Amino acid sequence: MSEPRAPVDLILLWHHHQPDYRSPRDGRAALPWVRLHASKDYLDMARHLERHPGVRATFNFVPSLIDQIEGVAAGEPDELFERLARPLAGLAPEERRLVAWRCGQAPAHATERWPAYRVLRERAARGPTGSPGAAGTQGATALAGDGGEPLADRDLLALEIWFLLAWVDPLFHDAPEVVRALAGRERWTERHRDDLIQLHRRLAAEVIPAYRALAARGQVELSASPYYHPILPLVVDLAAARRAPPDLVLPAERLVAPEDARWHIERGLERHAAVFGARPAGMWPSEGSVSPETAALAAASGVRWLASDEGVLWASLPEAGRRRAALYRPWTFAADGSEVTLFFRDHELSDRIGFVYQRWEANEAAADFVARLRRIGREHAGATPPVVSVILDGENCWEHYPDDGGRFLTALYDALEAAPDIRTRTPSEVLADATPLPRLERLHSGSWIDADFHIWIGHPEKNRAWELLARARRALCEAGAGPARAPDAWLALYRAEGSDWFWWFGDDHYTPDRAVFDRLFRELLQAAYEGAGLTPPAALRLPIVREAAAPGSHRTPIGFVTPVLDGRRTTFYEWYAAGRFLLGAGGAMHRAGGLVRELHYGFDAERFYLRLDFTGDAPPGPEVDLTLEVVEPRAARLRVGGLAVGEPSVLWGEGPRAGEPVVGARCRVGRVLELGVPFASLALVPGEAVALLVQATRGGGPLASYPDEGGLGFTVPTADFEATMWSA
Repeated sequence: MSEPRAPVDLILLWHHHQPDYRSPRDGRAALPWVRLHASKDYLDMARHLERHPGVRATFNFVPSLIDQIEGVAAGEPDELFERLARPLAGLAPEERRLVAWRCGQAPAHATERWPAYRVLRERAARGPTGSPGAAGTQGATALAGDGGEPLADRDLLALEIWFLLAWVDPLFHDAPEVVRALAGRERWTERHRDDLIQLHRRLAAEVIPAYRALAARGQVELSASPYYHPILPLVVDLAAARRAPPDLVLPAERLVAPEDARWHIERGLERHAAVFGARPAGMWPSEGSVSPETAALAAASGVRWLASDEGVLWASLPEAGRRRAALYRPWTFAADGSEVTLFFRDHELSDRIGFVYQRWEANEAAADFVARLRRIGREHAGATPPVVSVILDGENCWEHYPDDGGRFLTALYDALEAAPDIRTRTPSEVLADATPLPRLERLHSGSWIDADFHIWIGHPEKNRAWELLARARRALCEAGAGPARAPDAWLALYRAEGSDWFWWFGDDHYTPDRAVFDRLFRELLQAAYEGAGLTPPAALRLPIVREAAAPGSHRTPIGFVTPVLDGRRTTFYEWYAAGRFLLGAGGAMHRAGGLVRELHYGFDAERFYLRLDFTGDAPPGPEVDLTLEVVEPRAARLRVGGLAVGEPSVLWGEGPRAGEPVVGARCRVGRVLELGVPFASLALVPGEAVALLVQATRGGGPLASYPDEGGLGFTVPTADFEATMWSA
């Protein structure tokens, strides 16, 4: 007679999250992933659980995701779906290119299900459909390519329809809109596409009610995250990033905003209660990030439980206490007179669902999962069952599973229902047991990735984003524009504190949408300034993500230059050691109608020099001005009035000296423009890193930026600059 198996309590927590893609300018979603995941993941996750009433689970919703799901259902605008809803004949060539590129992004299981989609997608990839930086999602396949012919209307319509079908979970393939589309594929019309667009909206509208119903019948616990998904320990104090590792490079400007962290927690709880009818008992902090300070804030707001990763637990315990059994129990942590319970996820089991089982046959994967739970039950049995927490993303991993994960979820839930020795429970049910819980004497500051925060801080791009955020917040405070006085400004700032902007900056992760995330982040900070009646700094016009220049298009300075400022190429060697940008097609020259074809820049020990070579060797004329805007290390703006042959004045463009000549500056316009400005006039000192925007304007409105919207950067030379260059 076999021994009875030791019981195991299993907490399954599925985390639903997408960044806030809505532009503060017009409210339109710049990326479609909330809408697409609603019809492919959020709703079907609820429906799969409905079919297994014996399984209990926890679903975590980020409040800003709830806002967007409700917005989709209410018809809020979306850049991609607005284009998809238009007649093909009304799309401009660039719009056709972007639609074709985006509609090639599909879950792997969809192109396996429908080979015709894969063939059309591959054909489109050979055409001119690559995007200049505007797409992607974790797990989605990006489309790119050059050459070939653009798609005809029939093929572009087919690509749109396949894309819409691909992002509907197979659980809903019996919907009339899907049935009609698949039956009529040889004679597709725009009506088929439009019906599928409406299906996506209808499925999104069912998401929140489906989870409310599951909660009402007691099958799920619904938890929340801080409102805009910030890394709370970093918002409280960026210095928390150095608790592990201590040598991490921090931003130059420190952010310390515990009141912002409190806002994200409390407003998140309120929003959750308004949608689901009750405040959540627990939180999955964004990316499982915790610290003693954030645990205290959560406890003070009435949060009963938090969850993080096992790596945080091991770093919180003394070495002698780091035994595996310690993972399979909740822990309490007391801070500032309040107490909160922490659950720590089994990293390997969570990752097996997230990354491993997608390559397994569904029943074998479910059997392996159950066997691992039973092994934990045998090895860590005690007075109470071991509590195993499995916590992971509830959306992105399914794109590489057959049937969008449907077969695996069915097999997993079937196996759990059939296992008498495994109880699926929610965190609050576990807490309802009267058993005293062990106490953590200290809580490590870290996230689910390596038990630290390096994914969101430390890289130059990430640090620059934090500096821009910290400066914006400081500007609001110094202007006396607090949250009560300037609520719109602070709402934009809170949105900019979200984790996803920092996730995509740097080189830890790749998305072809890096430029979109960059733009949205800077738009939010601009909106924060504008909402308080302040002028956004020029630094917010410079991309944080710096794309590499095309090979051969940029050369950095190799030595000092001291040109004769006469508006012509006086000698061959005059600008030989300067830096140079070739402004080819698609660059600033192309966008500005061909005003400038080359930009040269350089310096000697005292002055910065700029040369612009005009297209056709003729200046644009007196109606076109030139502005030079120093963005870093401190703001300064110069204006060269009227690019006609002669010696235009170089004037201060803003501040108390606006309209006055810049001391020592000189400019001459002829076949080229040559300009020299003393570093001293700009208050720049040797060794300082400079970021500079060069813009052509007409009537005060921008025509083009040179060398591009990213501007140019250099370091003010020190006395040994040339010696250093020669030794190199």
